[in-house]
Amino acid sequence: MTEVPKELWAIVWRLATSSDWPPRDNAYVPAFFDFANREKLLPLVMAEGDLPSEIVSAKPRFQALRALYRTRYELARDAILELQRVLGTEAFLLLKGSDYCHRLYACPELRPMADVDILIPAAKFQQMIERLAAAGYPRKYSDFGAGFAPGHHEISVEVGSVHVEPHRSFAQRVRAGIDYDGMWQRRERFESDGISGYRLAPADAILGHAFNLAIDEFSSQLIRYVDFFLLLQRYESQLRECVARAKAWQIERALFGALYLISNLFPAAATPAVKQAIELLLDARTRRFLADRVLPDPAQERSGHVTGRHVQLWRKYSLMDRRWRSLALCGYSAYETAIGSAIEWKTRRSGRFIPPRPTPSSR
Repeated sequence: MTEVPKELWAIVWRLATSSDWPPRDNAYVPAFFDFANREKLLPLVMAEGDLPSEIVSAKPRFQALRALYRTRYELARDAILELQRVLGTEAFLLLKGSDYCHRLYACPELRPMADVDILIPAAKFQQMIERLAAAGYPRKYSDFGAGFAPGHHEISVEVGSVHVEPHRSFAQRVRAGIDYDGMWQRRERFESDGISGYRLAPADAILGHAFNLAIDEFSSQLIRYVDFFLLLQRYESQLRECVARAKAWQIERALFGALYLISNLFPAAATPAVKQAIELLLDARTRRFLADRVLPDPAQERSGHVTGRHVQLWRKYSLMDRRWRSLALCGYSAYETAIGSAIEWKTRRSGRFIPPRPTPSSR
């Protein structure tokens, strides 16, 4: 059984119903299950044994979803095995949900994922994409604007019925000084449920997750905070190394934000090692600025940038370690959008454009 934070279900209940926990009647129980499903937490609800009777009594209505989540996972596993057949096992790393479902959870279907994310070294990225296309899995032109730019950090392909996102980096490289070559050299091999592949080393997994939360301005689905909680539980001893690497990569604000929020969201995460890591990041004034004026409260604010675009942008640029990087990102984004829009126009005229389908933000 995967041990999730005991505060999780009270947070879900309050966000879903705006009422006090524990539930006093059955009126709001459907809203609880709907919200848990949106936040990719429903499999964990179904597996949780210590819940109020009002919620336990409603579980039978959702039993059919157990088979659905298992089927979705099996489709993703088949897609990963096909990627390994086409590209080679050593050609890519599994990222996010496709890694965590094996690394952190008692059984993989407990960690739903919207797609399969993989990391390919930038120097081999185009070669691997051409190999996929030759095997019958061409790039999907289904994004807008910047997504069409030749150097965009991620693209989309479809393997069977599974959406796959190959990455050459987590985001635009100008955002931070992440050493992807070092990350690749430190990768570790794992075996689970018929998959023998590669994933990030523990410290890199913590840093990568914190950085991805910051890319989303910490307006992330709750499953991603559960992921981070479980990563820290398992690899707390890596935090000193994480702090040193965050300074070198200029992602101190991202790591501080992730550690600060997880400590407040789930008090069990506020261990001495986590508190010490927080104190070693940034200076006191910057930490207070981020805590008071930038970071959201995931226990009070629903995921998905509900506060509006202006707050999203304020957080985006405040969470970058260097002001010059913020300015450079503005320029680079404008460049990518201009180049990508021109390519998009040509693609639409050629008939290769596939209208984008909405995908959940959880990975």
